[in-house]
Amino acid sequence: MKASILCLFILLLCTCGRAQKDAGLMTHPLLEEYTLKSPALTKFWGKPMMVKAAVLLPSGYTKNQDKFYPVRYNIAGYGGRYTRVNRLLGNKDFAAWWTSSEAPQIITVFLDGDGPFGDPYQLNSANSGPYGDVLINEIIPAIDKKYRTQAAAQRFTDGCSTGGWVSLALQLIYPDDFAGCWSYSPDPVSFHRMQLIDVYEDENAFFNKKGIELPSKRDIYGEPLFTIKKEVSDENKKGKSGTYLDSGDQWGSWNALYSPKGENDLPKAIFDPVTGAIDKAVAEEWKKYDLLLLAKNNWPELGPKVQGKINVWMGDMDNYYLNNSMRDFDTYLKTTTQPTSNASIAFEAMKGHCDEYSHRKVLEEIQSTLK
Repeated sequence: MKASILCLFILLLCTCGRAQKDAGLMTHPLLEEYTLKSPALTKFWGKPMMVKAAVLLPSGYTKNQDKFYPVRYNIAGYGGRYTRVNRLLGNKDFAAWWTSSEAPQIITVFLDGDGPFGDPYQLNSANSGPYGDVLINEIIPAIDKKYRTQAAAQRFTDGCSTGGWVSLALQLIYPDDFAGCWSYSPDPVSFHRMQLIDVYEDENAFFNKKGIELPSKRDIYGEPLFTIKKEVSDENKKGKSGTYLDSGDQWGSWNALYSPKGENDLPKAIFDPVTGAIDKAVAEEWKKYDLLLLAKNNWPELGPKVQGKINVWMGDMDNYYLNNSMRDFDTYLKTTTQPTSNASIAFEAMKGHCDEYSHRKVLEEIQSTLK
């Protein structure tokens, strides 16, 4: 009897989860759903491919028909759906603030983190498809056409974790298309410090040079919580291939974005799913997505285009060791000339992953930069 009740309880939990995932957007006068059958993704996959987003309008949008507005593209933490706006508007304090005269008059587009191999990171990849082209050439022009936006002159990106990395990557890869990014606790911006792995120099992703198993997560006091080997082992169990390559989770998604296409319609593995041995040829391919290398290799042309556009926050006890690669990024930017970078990169002591991220804070900081 207890077992039956337990099974029923678990079934209800799972059903509620699926219902929440598939329920779409809540009804709100300032909230609209955007759906697009993507020509680029449809061509890549050979079947109809849809992308979705949520558009949250500022309180004065319908009243001021002649006004054009800044637009913010928000990217979620890993795998976050466009429906996350429901939780935001479901917060009474935020909802009351957003509809008040105090809230910034900024359109927010909540991008979707659902892709063929997990989160598509809103960039082109050999495995998931041309998600960067979809954003830049399909979604953004459609949003600008349907809504009264200020276009690239006042178009911003922001997010935390995965969203932090994507927002910074979009600003660096498409510098003319965005006027600024607010990146909180971004994923590794240099693969010399992919958490605690040096993808280019290390031989193994699970163990360091001394044979000690590498942690993947810690608390803010440094206590390890689980290891990379355990994390990948769990992903191996989820993948239909029996590996993390199609797990739909974090390592599978990173690998699908950064790696070239392999056999059986799967991405090539950056490391062996069981032993952790790193494939150096695949590591070379990852360099295309190394944001520190991107900045170093293109600074004379890139630097002037991103002046005043880079804003980063990082906890110095980031739970996933992401502060290490950001330190390298910050160190490099401080050496730049012609121009000398004026990026704002803040490290906060004894703070963990995404501790200081807030939609309201980002919106108010964007508002403070507007002329």
